[in-house]
Amino acid sequence: MAEMQNLSVDYEIGLIALIITAFSIIGLIIMRIFLAPGTRPAMLQYEGVVAPFFGLPAVLFSLTAALMATSIWENYNVASKAIKNESQGLMEIISLANTIPELKHSNLANATRVYAKSIIDEEWQTLSTDSKQSLKTQEKFVAMRADLFKAVNQLNNNAESKALMSAFQMVDNAREMRLAFVSFDVHPIRWYAILLLAILVQIAVGFIHVSKPKALIVALSIATATVLVPICMIALTFSSPYLGVIAISSAPYLQIQ
Repeated sequence: MAEMQNLSVDYEIGLIALIITAFSIIGLIIMRIFLAPGTRPAMLQYEGVVAPFFGLPAVLFSLTAALMATSIWENYNVASKAIKNESQGLMEIISLANTIPELKHSNLANATRVYAKSIIDEEWQTLSTDSKQSLKTQEKFVAMRADLFKAVNQLNNNAESKALMSAFQMVDNAREMRLAFVSFDVHPIRWYAILLLAILVQIAVGFIHVSKPKALIVALSIATATVLVPICMIALTFSSPYLGVIAISSAPYLQIQ
C-alpha cells in the first residue's frame, strides 16, 4: 500500500512538473516572438490592443477552471464524508455489540473489526488501482451483515435492535457512496479547453504589453504562474481520491482496530 502511494505521488509530481515546464516553454516562446529583433516589428503592428481584451480569455479560463474544480472538490467532500459515516457506523455497531448483554458472546464485534481491517489492508488498494471494490472485503462485509441480522433477530425488535439496524444502514449507505466515488474522471475535452484558454491568456498578455518589453516579461511571468495554480490543483486529482498528494485518508478506520 505504501509503495502504491509513493508511485501515485511520483506520478502526480511528474505530471505537474511536465505542465509547469510546458507552460514555461510556451511563455518563453511568446516572449521571444514579441521581443526578438526579427519578429518584433511585425508584432508592433498590433500595438493598441487594450487591456480589456485580456479579460475575455482570462474570464473564460477562470470560469471553466472554477466549474471543474468545484465539481471535483465536491466529489472529494462526498467521498470523505462517506468514509467518516461508515467508520462511525462501524464503531457504533461494536459499541452496541459490547454493551448489550444478549450480544456479548456473539461474533458481531469481531466481524465488524475484521471488515474494517480489510478495508484498510485490501480494499483501499483495489479502489486505487482497479477502481473497484475488493472481493475479499465484500465477503467480510457479507459475513458482518449476517452476524448483525442474526443479532437483530435475537433481540426481537426492541430498542437495541432498532439502534443496531440504524447503525448498519449508516454503514451500508456510506459504503455504497464510497464505492460510487472511487474515481473522478475529468473529460478530455474539458481538460483541453482549460489548457487552450490558459495559452490564450498568455498570448493576450503579450499583445497588451507589446510596446513595453520589461512590462511584457513581468506580466507574462505573473500570468503564467497564475494559470498554473488551478491547472496543477486539478492535475492532483488524476490518480485516485484514495491515493496521491491529496488522497483521502483511511485514518477513521484505524480507530476501530
